[in-house]
Amino acid sequence: MRQNLKQVFIIGAGVSGCISARILAEAGFQVVILERRDHIAGNAYDYYQDNVLLHKYGPHLFHTNNEEVITFLQWFSEFFPYEHRVRGEILGKLVPIPFNFQSIDILFGSEQAAVLKSKLQEAYGLDAQIPIGRLLQSEDPVICELADFVNRYVFMGYTTKQWGISPDQVDRSVMERVPVRTSYDDRYFKDRFQMMPAEGYTAMFRRMLDHENIAIRLGCDAREFLKIEGNQLFFDGARMDGFVIYTGSMDELFEWRFGRLPYRSLRFVHEKHLKEKVLPVVQVNFPNRYSYTRISEFKLLQREKTENTILTYEYPIPCRDGDIPYYPIENQDNRKLYNQYAELAGKIPGLYCIGRLAEYRYYNMDQVIEKAMGLSKKIIEEEYTWETN
Repeated sequence: MRQNLKQVFIIGAGVSGCISARILAEAGFQVVILERRDHIAGNAYDYYQDNVLLHKYGPHLFHTNNEEVITFLQWFSEFFPYEHRVRGEILGKLVPIPFNFQSIDILFGSEQAAVLKSKLQEAYGLDAQIPIGRLLQSEDPVICELADFVNRYVFMGYTTKQWGISPDQVDRSVMERVPVRTSYDDRYFKDRFQMMPAEGYTAMFRRMLDHENIAIRLGCDAREFLKIEGNQLFFDGARMDGFVIYTGSMDELFEWRFGRLPYRSLRFVHEKHLKEKVLPVVQVNFPNRYSYTRISEFKLLQREKTENTILTYEYPIPCRDGDIPYYPIENQDNRKLYNQYAELAGKIPGLYCIGRLAEYRYYNMDQVIEKAMGLSKKIIEEEYTWETN
């Protein structure tokens, strides 16, 4: 039996950490968050530069079909509706991404476009979302030719730049994240709820962490305090009799015992322009030219008027020591290596690993929030069980 078990240490003040912290604090837990960086909100952190609210670590767009997630977040921020649209530079023209009927109209002559749209509609129906792998397997030569075109000009170049490996080495699930659509719907996402926090993500998470039961230590490397000996957790030299929620890289937690998990990182270049706007939409992708993958104009996410704007160029790079790990490189070998670390973590009572890095999964923001909400409820139930046994 454990008495007065009300303490939780959370490693990382990103989305998973902030959500978990607030729910547990409301349940009466004393929560301590250790964050290596000098700010909260993790990769969703945003800040003002020249009156433009920039997303420091790349675009973060909120979308979900889960009403419970929306209800929770609305306690800490107002939201405004925003439907994300992306254009990709294909053969010198800007076309909607995901590739759809409008993309076909722009890139092909009217007669050929009519044939292609008719073929797609006949084969897959209207308003379908077709993974490129499935499209490439079509037995119709006309559809196959289109699939080869889309694969070559939309997927292959972008995938090679983004992941630093050939597309055939990338896990199939990654390639299926952006489908081909048999419609004129040019929204990047199709979720029921698509919106942005009115004052930005940092302000929302700051309110979330504003609770008497939450203490935050910024610029604090948890490795200096958190140690694993055998199957036990020690904090600052004392054996822990509580919970730890870990949101960092799993290989780092175990000091790279089985080797390093590979990630991709990013480099950003900001370019100020004395214009109200430059791009036609917030994000333009460049699958085939340049070493950057996309340009973002974050000002277009805002409702405020300014006389200037900032373009952000995004360059994928290998993740080396000191770089921020953004994307797990998902394939069978890397998943096998991760599972070795996950097996060790599973043997440590009170340790929970959650989030993109800790689970070595590419999650959307709403998926991370859902998982953090579920984990917090599980911890509350476990704590109650221990108290009453």
